[in-house]
Amino acid sequence: MHCRNDFSDVPNQFPPRQAVSYSTFFLNVLTGRKSAAEARLLATDAGWTAFTRVRRRVPARFRQVRVARANCPTRDSVEIVAMVENGTAHQAMTFTFRATQHGWRLDHCDLIHGNQRPRPMHRL
Repeated sequence: MHCRNDFSDVPNQFPPRQAVSYSTFFLNVLTGRKSAAEARLLATDAGWTAFTRVRRRVPARFRQVRVARANCPTRDSVEIVAMVENGTAHQAMTFTFRATQHGWRLDHCDLIHGNQRPRPMHRL
């Protein structure tokens, strides 16, 4: 399956680089490395609402973020799974991008689950 990042008939590589790049930008907003004001331009209204909801739910800025997987369920959408870590907790996060006339735009995102790292057991 080929995904596209514009409305021409030329197929693009899988997954669309622009959507993956934009998901990295949103992850860097969560770490505090990028401005949220700039990220607003890369989202639909629904996507921005979902992203601000996620930002309110995270306890602190994340130290490490990475894109784990990307796929194209339809021609005009990309789903990306990212991993985020704040030192004690790991969480998976999803981004859904939709093709628009202006390129890929974040249409939805959410945290999947939280998982606390077990404390190391010390021998006595």
